[in-house]
Amino acid sequence: MRGWILLALSIFLLGAQQAEQRRDPQSYIKTLESEQRVKGLQIDRVVETLKVSSGQKVADLGAGSGLFARPVARKVGEKGAVFAIDIDPDLLKHIEMTAREQNLSNIRTVLAGPDDPKIPEPVDLILIIDTLHHIRNRDTYLKNLRNYLKPSGRLAIIDFSETWPPGHEQMKYTLEELEGWMKTAGFRRVEKHDYLNNNFFVIYQ
Repeated sequence: MRGWILLALSIFLLGAQQAEQRRDPQSYIKTLESEQRVKGLQIDRVVETLKVSSGQKVADLGAGSGLFARPVARKVGEKGAVFAIDIDPDLLKHIEMTAREQNLSNIRTVLAGPDDPKIPEPVDLILIIDTLHHIRNRDTYLKNLRNYLKPSGRLAIIDFSETWPPGHEQMKYTLEELEGWMKTAGFRRVEKHDYLNNNFFVIYQ
């Protein structure tokens, strides 16, 4: 459940070396947090666009190494909470370690199942960043996410729009397909942003 907005070299690394990185978590984390990738993610700008506020609860679904979980945790503050959700226990351990190092006591890690994020309680916002293409039965999965959102909650999705990494051929989907799934699931699009390279960024409610 990871990787996204990479330039050519980073995309290659996430695709061609994926199996090796899974055997070596630290190597994979270094790739996820490489300077080139972090720059391409425009993390600060995305977090500002999300307009999270103090006291809110946010689920980062497919949290990876925690690149978004940490800045979002700072935004929601001590009265808020961030559920960092992933299917990879090694990545969750890394998030726990970095949260302690940065004194972020409001991050809680959650080991998800392949078909259920297991978000502990309803949240104000669910982030799905470079994760949806890994999920099977996306239409059903998205529909079930409504159970984890507060009535006015939002769902933000970022994923590849043009160039996909090697090995992702069977995972491809289009923004048009996503729009159909979301409409069927009972969501409406409230924002669309085009400033990310090789990624769409849409928010639903």
